[in-house]
Amino acid sequence: MISVMRQHRKALQISLLLVIAAFVGSLFVFGSSGSNGLGVRGDAVAVVNGEAIPRERYARRYQGVLDFYGQLNRGQLTPELAEQLGVGRRVMDDLVTEALVVQRADGEGLALSDEEFNAAVHRIPDFQEAGTFSLERYRRFLAARGVEGERDLRRYLTLQKVHRLVTEGAKVTDAEVEQAWSLRHEQVKAAWALVETAELAAAAAAGDDEVAAYLESHPDEFREPERRKIQYVTLVPKDFTKPPSDAEVAKYYEEHAAEFETPPQVRARHLLVRVPETGGSEAEDRARAKVAGAIERARAGEDFGKLAREISEDPGTKESGGDLGWVAKGDLVPQFEEAMLALDKGAVTGEPVRTPFGFHAIKVEDVKPGGRKPLKEVAPSIRDQLAAEAADQAAKARADEVRPRLQAAADFMAEAKSLKLAPVETTMARLERGVVPGGVDTLEETAFGLTIGGVSAPVKTPAGWVIVKSIASLPAGVPPLAEIRDRVAAAVKREKADRVAAERARQIAAEVKAGAEVAAAAKKFEARAGETGRFSRAKPAERVPGDAQLAALQTPVNQTTDPVKTPQGYWVLKVVERVPADTGELASQRDRLRQELLTEKRSQAWDRWIADARAGARIQILEQPGRG
Repeated sequence: MISVMRQHRKALQISLLLVIAAFVGSLFVFGSSGSNGLGVRGDAVAVVNGEAIPRERYARRYQGVLDFYGQLNRGQLTPELAEQLGVGRRVMDDLVTEALVVQRADGEGLALSDEEFNAAVHRIPDFQEAGTFSLERYRRFLAARGVEGERDLRRYLTLQKVHRLVTEGAKVTDAEVEQAWSLRHEQVKAAWALVETAELAAAAAAGDDEVAAYLESHPDEFREPERRKIQYVTLVPKDFTKPPSDAEVAKYYEEHAAEFETPPQVRARHLLVRVPETGGSEAEDRARAKVAGAIERARAGEDFGKLAREISEDPGTKESGGDLGWVAKGDLVPQFEEAMLALDKGAVTGEPVRTPFGFHAIKVEDVKPGGRKPLKEVAPSIRDQLAAEAADQAAKARADEVRPRLQAAADFMAEAKSLKLAPVETTMARLERGVVPGGVDTLEETAFGLTIGGVSAPVKTPAGWVIVKSIASLPAGVPPLAEIRDRVAAAVKREKADRVAAERARQIAAEVKAGAEVAAAAKKFEARAGETGRFSRAKPAERVPGDAQLAALQTPVNQTTDPVKTPQGYWVLKVVERVPADTGELASQRDRLRQELLTEKRSQAWDRWIADARAGARIQILEQPGRG
């Protein structure tokens, strides 16, 4: 969706087909990824039923995902962010699944024939010019990606074929639509009691014998990776900040004029018709025709915003009539951007524009010419940049100056204090990062790279320049009880509190089922009580966790749930009212709901097929791909 193109995602969702499609779809944007020095052919990161997955393939696929999402999100998907989001693990899992699918396809006679491969290649938009297959574009693909690129393409097209065959049999009946509507919109109202565990844990006691016994029976809860005991000081750049002069700011402005040039901007609208991943050429033709009809209507004088609200399948801009606001070169995916920037003010694209999201019609509402921003406008940002750079250099210089004394000192902490620094002593754990292309040195890597007693050169970190001394090496394992007693005692108290809460909730449920009021039973056993408003699966209740709501939705009226365990404690709910779903809006929502159910059924069919392929498979992950 265009709205996804224009902002950083709160969560990253990457499907197997999309990951591989990203590699193909971004071919003519990013050129050759190559191995980028990230791996050596034959150096496997996993083995699936005897088939090795080369490190090079993993690295190329990983980089393809970074490039693709970086393009969609203005370069914001850095290797560090990708690691936090678990992209490495997802790419590894997708490569394993891809191998399983292709292997099972070969075994069941579903593999792509040469004729099918040739026909599918001819249909790929990136290999077309003006809607016709371009042999030159395909040759560029081979030149950029080589033999392995063509193998990737065949795997991708095999996946498309198998996915289509597995999911095309899914159907949704009218009865299923009506049942789903009723299930989603049926409302209940419930009285509830909550036995909270936090208060019980705070009041619980943990004796020495109990703590020792708990650690002995639950060692894995407290097992720690390899660690280093370190001492360090941080030279923070902001402590060395000195404002630059006006002359320095003006000099930078003149010497870096290109930085302050603003590109032309376009105020545009669009409408989008998506192409299903497995729809084939017929779905492609239907989407293209629908957008072509919209373009014809817009050029005949119909209001483009009204057409977007009527036709567009981009939820991020549909209600605003497809309004994208002001955008510039580099903000959107290249195919869309190229067509948009070629239009004059007031013009509409002459034909549908294909992107990885589907087909678009585009209208340019207004254009702003580019130009150089005046010094007065950019001076504050230049001043901040120069001040930050000078402060960083000064902090580094000071770090270089004090390091010899810290290195020679018998007492690192005392010497640091004599230098008016603020030393810290701590323990740092070794966290396995696995196969993450583009990784950089970190403070952790520095600490574990030192010999015991060694002092590092200044290390650049987000907090500033750090000098580290390694004090001791602590092997992986369960620390002595004396070091972790508070953590173990807290676990003992939580376990006691959970047992008490579970028993009180059981007693509350028994009394309510016997006829007692929920509020009275809750008061008897020192629990909280209340009553929800009407809620449904489509409109959840406030402050009641999902598991408790689901239990109530599945309970008949005037009946009581068994205790429901949640992180907060144990809930008991009595359903006091049940209201059937209002079918008045079903007619207008039927098609949307049918499509949702169809998508769900197709996903379930695909998941079952993959699960069958995994059952009994010999999968060996040779390197963990990240910690996400």
